[in-house]
This record gives sequence, C-alpha cells and structure tokens, in this order.
Amino acid sequence: MSLGEINFEPRHPDVWHRVSAGLDNQRVKQAVETLPEGQREAITLAYYGCQTQREIAEKTGVPLGTVKGHMRVGLQQLKSVLNDTGSGDSD
Repeated sequence: MSLGEINFEPRHPDVWHRVSAGLDNQRVKQAVETLPEGQREAITLAYYGCQTQREIAEKTGVPLGTVKGHMRVGLQQLKSVLNDTGSGDSD
C-alpha cells in the first residue's frame, strides 16, 4: 500500500477532537498561569467562572475599570503567548 492510498483521517474523529481540545486546553491553562495575579484572576473568573466583569469587581473588591483593564491586557498577553507557542518553534 502506498502513502497515497492511506487515509490519514482519524477513524474516531470524536476521540481526536477530544485529544486536540485537551491539548489546546492545556496550552491555555499554562499560558493563563504566566499572567500576573490580577489578570489571571479576572480571566479565570470570567471564562471559567462565567462571571461578568461587574460580578468580578464586586467579588474581588477591585474597581470595575481595573477589572476591564486586567481583562484587556491579560487577553492581549494570552494572544501573544499562544501565538508564540503555536509557531512551531521547539526547545
């Protein structure tokens, strides 16, 4: 059998999707862990805790504007980190 005849599509796409999603989740978790505490807390509460920015401000005692800033800067940093780790460079 030649390489051209081999079907490289996974036989169980649901399994591949779960593995791929798990790897992506692991990369995101590692990237979130690199953020400063305020950014990490705001992003974690928003995306994993399903809280609004107002709820995060009330819960943490941080002004709403600061929460918004933490979210904006934190998401920019995550984008940068995740783009860097996805570039194919290996250590």
